[in-house]
Amino acid sequence: MTTSLVLFDIDGTLIDTGGAGMRALGRVFADLYSVPDAFANYSFSGKVDRRILLDAFQQLWQRVPTPAEAEDVRRAYLKRLEEELTSTPDRYRVLPGVRQLLERLRQQKIPTGLATGNLAEGAMRKLIIGDLWQYFPFGGFGSDHEHRGELTRMAIERAQQLTGIDFAAHRVVVIGDSPLDIRAARYNGVRVIAVLTGWDPREKLLAAGPDLLLDDLADTDAVMDFILG
Repeated sequence: MTTSLVLFDIDGTLIDTGGAGMRALGRVFADLYSVPDAFANYSFSGKVDRRILLDAFQQLWQRVPTPAEAEDVRRAYLKRLEEELTSTPDRYRVLPGVRQLLERLRQQKIPTGLATGNLAEGAMRKLIIGDLWQYFPFGGFGSDHEHRGELTRMAIERAQQLTGIDFAAHRVVVIGDSPLDIRAARYNGVRVIAVLTGWDPREKLLAAGPDLLLDDLADTDAVMDFILG
């Protein structure tokens, strides 16, 4: 049997942090640049962290950040993110069906990785709290590339390097909650499951054309049937 590969988004797909990342980044811009509510009208859904930073600098100052500024923001963000996650544990939850699905995939020896807009360090911080980091030995991250399709490609390449398996495109499945996850999958010619546990409505996800749209990941058998189908 041809081996499958499953790549997961994080926010709105695996977990809900109650907006910890948004609050952390807002605090960073208030602290470093004295700009309150810098992201008040900004949609974070499916966005890559590097893209968010570029968008913020473009909107506020019509320029890109210098390497030193980008590093200052990265360091401050990771510190604030840790504070937000640990100070508001009641806002954090692992989404329905996630643990059961990850365990089933592990039992069937199907490799699982991440394809996320989060910085690698941010992804680790978010997933360790829910005891989910253990399931993801590789991935593509927002610290790798600002284009979601490219970081997804990098996740597939890393899976191949780690396992020694050349995954056929039709055996690779991306699971995410935004149209950008769907577009990233299509960019790489792979299949995609979209879930309604994020911030985008059903109509918007349907318009992006996922192969399968689910309310959540609670029906483990249905998800596994698709992955193995």
